[in-house]
Amino acid sequence: MGHPWGVPAAFSFIHDNFPTESFGPGVTTVEVTLSGTKAYIYKPPFISEQLLPAFIYFHGGGLGLASAKSYEGLAKKISSHLNAVVLNIDYDYMVSNFKFPGPVMRCFDAVKEFILHAREFGVDQSRIAIGGDSAGGYLTAVISHLVFEDKSLPDLKLQVLIYPWIHCLDFKFPSHQKYEQEFGRNGGLVPLPILAKVCAMLALGNVKPDVVRAMIENRHVSKTFKESALYQKCCGHDLLPAAFRDSSYCKDTSQPEEAYEDVWNKVKEIFLDARFTPLLRKNMTGLSPAYVMTAGFDTHRDEGYLYAQKLKKAGVDVTWVHVEKAWHGIVWMTPIISFRLGEKIQEDFLLFTKDHL
Repeated sequence: MGHPWGVPAAFSFIHDNFPTESFGPGVTTVEVTLSGTKAYIYKPPFISEQLLPAFIYFHGGGLGLASAKSYEGLAKKISSHLNAVVLNIDYDYMVSNFKFPGPVMRCFDAVKEFILHAREFGVDQSRIAIGGDSAGGYLTAVISHLVFEDKSLPDLKLQVLIYPWIHCLDFKFPSHQKYEQEFGRNGGLVPLPILAKVCAMLALGNVKPDVVRAMIENRHVSKTFKESALYQKCCGHDLLPAAFRDSSYCKDTSQPEEAYEDVWNKVKEIFLDARFTPLLRKNMTGLSPAYVMTAGFDTHRDEGYLYAQKLKKAGVDVTWVHVEKAWHGIVWMTPIISFRLGEKIQEDFLLFTKDHL
């Protein structure tokens, strides 16, 4: 059976079979099941009698391309560098389970069980960070909200978002236009047709051609909503720094086209749910301190910046790091191909996490 997005299976195969011992020498791995979801727990070689901090990691891959095993090298590296327990959740993309809010709530249930039983895993419940890249950044944002809202759980120590995917409301952001100019409609690691399929799959559990076409044409969200105060406050292009709105690639989109109303009616309730679009969360006051990294060659550049700024406006302690020469997927690719810049990005967020965990 082929992948629902038409993505070559070789991507996951290469990662899943890549040797990881050198990334975290002495790190031990245990497979567990948390609230019905498979996960892997990594423990550093130097275990003391004291409880250790923990880092919960959500892998990237659009919620459907990669796997927890694909990120085992990074998980071991995190465990070794932080001397921390790492939880690597293996959420899946099976159609019956993929539809929103399935992946989100499965991950949250797993996280909740881990936090509530932290001591059994040798973890200090008050020193738990979460993080992830791309779709894992999306899960990090949403689950940070859900943990904060659940009064049975302690506050998270830190959230780390690496070039996060934050919304599917607008595929004509300057970063989208820049990406298409540089790589073409179908080029790069995150081309628009794939993004449209990812969003359609998560929202509806399928990739119906009419919904995907509407997203590619950027006519899946009503003009009325795009002109609303809520949208402009969260997603207005004028909120971006001038450097992100370079006229050489950024064309005026202040007058959105009329949406295909039948498509908007199918997705409206889901898209306006903050668990699907964390950028729309009304009150972010009190959320955990955040480290947000964005990349210059990335369709998600702008939404990551906007999310960091919204957190900051709510009084959250935010560190935003923009790496202009980086590209989407560089952290995921670095274990296979040694990119010095990818290694530096890893080192930087690990150093920051160690200082704050």
